[in-house]
Amino acid sequence: MTQYLLKRFFLMLITFVITVFLFFAFIKLMPDQYLDPFGDPAWYEALKAREGWDQPIPVQFWIWIRNIVTDGSFGFSRNKATDVGAYYFSKIPASIQINIIPYFLSIPIGIGVGVLAALYKNKWIDNIISVGIMVFISIPYFVIIVLSQYFFFFQLRWVPSHVVATASQFTEDFWWSLSTYIMPITLLTIVGVPGLARSVRAELTEQLTQDYMLLARSKGLTQRQATFRHALKNAIVPFLPGIFIGIIGIINGGLITERLFRVDGTGRIYLDAFNAIPPDYPMLMLINAFGQFVGLLSSIVGDVSYTLFDPRIRVGSGKIMS
Repeated sequence: MTQYLLKRFFLMLITFVITVFLFFAFIKLMPDQYLDPFGDPAWYEALKAREGWDQPIPVQFWIWIRNIVTDGSFGFSRNKATDVGAYYFSKIPASIQINIIPYFLSIPIGIGVGVLAALYKNKWIDNIISVGIMVFISIPYFVIIVLSQYFFFFQLRWVPSHVVATASQFTEDFWWSLSTYIMPITLLTIVGVPGLARSVRAELTEQLTQDYMLLARSKGLTQRQATFRHALKNAIVPFLPGIFIGIIGIINGGLITERLFRVDGTGRIYLDAFNAIPPDYPMLMLINAFGQFVGLLSSIVGDVSYTLFDPRIRVGSGKIMS
């Protein structure tokens, strides 16, 4: 296991450096990066020397890494007039705050709904669940959010606000501000359930027909006991990496979700950086590098997670033990 993890981390580091350098090189080839928007030649020259804008691209990449290691600086954002790292990482808590609860609620609910549909396959319960899954998967989630905001706030007034409260509002009225998260958490949980439930139902239905289930039943286990002790573990294994990798979505936020609920998180930063004139290249560089790092790390965690539910799998052995 240790040798496998060391090998994966080494390969991850190589992949990370290559991909980040390529993205860095492409960004540096973009036009209009070195315009002076400050009106202060001394300030601009100091920033130019610090970032190495007049150096070859490989040298600029080395300077960028050096500034990260020595100063913790990922570059300067002209549009935000601050260090991109300080600005971007300060927005992560807001994205996590609105996404983490729906994400971790949708996982057990989705698995539970999928199990229920598989146990009652082709019964009325399964039919109702299947219709609900089809409806929620077919309708874009932003349409559900907009319609919910229209009916539950603008028409019925069942919720206190159609957007979430800001940090300053929490200090003024904590409980009212907290109540503004009821609708987004509920909606994001609901739209996160159907995809997982459908996949679990399909996989568990196949597992329930396997020979080992007949053996478990012949040993005296009930259908429910055999399902939760044996079939469900095997059915969940294919989805474990996706569950761990889904944490990236929590950190990176959601552009549409944060726009609709007016969340001051990371989701809108990417679009703002693209729409800026000229584009906010240091911010784009940080977002890409951070997302790449978290994605590669999540893939390792996802692979290791296979061993939690399937003891036949030994990470690094290159095979499944029988």
